[in-house]
Amino acid sequence: MTLVEIRDAMASRRPSLDGFRGGWASISDLRSNLRTVGLAPPTSDPVIVPANGALPEILQARFYYWDPVPSGYGGASPLDPLRARRLNAIDVMITALSDQQIGLLFSTRTRSYLGRAEGILASLTSILQSADATIKIDRWSSHLELKDEEFFLWLAVKQRDDEKIADDITLDVIAGISSRDEARRTADLKYGVDFERPNFLTAVAESDTLGPIDMRFVKSVGDERHAYEVRVHVDGGFEIRKSGLQFPDSLTRPSLMLSTSLELAYDLIPRFNSLYEEDSDDWSTKRTAVIQDAMSALEVRYGELRRILQEKLLEAAAAEQDDESDDGNRSA
Repeated sequence: MTLVEIRDAMASRRPSLDGFRGGWASISDLRSNLRTVGLAPPTSDPVIVPANGALPEILQARFYYWDPVPSGYGGASPLDPLRARRLNAIDVMITALSDQQIGLLFSTRTRSYLGRAEGILASLTSILQSADATIKIDRWSSHLELKDEEFFLWLAVKQRDDEKIADDITLDVIAGISSRDEARRTADLKYGVDFERPNFLTAVAESDTLGPIDMRFVKSVGDERHAYEVRVHVDGGFEIRKSGLQFPDSLTRPSLMLSTSLELAYDLIPRFNSLYEEDSDDWSTKRTAVIQDAMSALEVRYGELRRILQEKLLEAAAAEQDDESDDGNRSA
């Protein structure tokens, strides 16, 4: 299906209070009634935004649905959770990757929200299969995914060596990174990532799977500097830290979040992928050196700790022997 055909099908499936049936509208927040109880959103249609610079043509749509109100909601006069519903929504950006494939970018990563029986994925599947019953939505791979999980170590080394990612992009801070070992045990390395911390060195030395990563970077746009603070996952998904965005443009918060999300998804993360791939020859050599250096650093660190521990044990044993000698002299 084309984006126009998908949009037209969405426009015929509007949200309705009758039976709290979910449906489609535009992503406009104007009088949207989001998070209110017992109200429907205003009637509107999803919109196709033309390609602009690095951004492709995008079908922007919002799927509205109703959730039961939380227990105790309503204060002194709590609402009946079996009858009252609160309006909620998930946004989706749809792009044409080819004549046979589309890409989906959702405003949430929570699978339980996406995969509800009458939720957004179910509605999208129904729309797509109305044209071709064999069409399926791949929930486990992403058209935005990074080349591989070594990308995160590559970024950490770039930050350590104070290297720019590109002429116009500087990695400012890596605030945290997660790791997963061969037994699929996970660990979060918080409060900054550096090559002096033993837990990070261990993850590198043992070639643990790294990611996601929390980072702050700055992009130069002419004389302006745009700052981003994000968590990036290996599938190309991301979460934006609103407080970490710094733009000279006077955008409203919703507009800023939308424009930043689109720039990350369709410009910056694909650029990171390309830059990582372009650096592959140098990186394959540097990667080996980084792992070997981590091993050596751990050997030095724990070799010194072992020496100190052995000295303390010998001192304790000598002190204990002296005490026994004193006791023996007093007995005599």
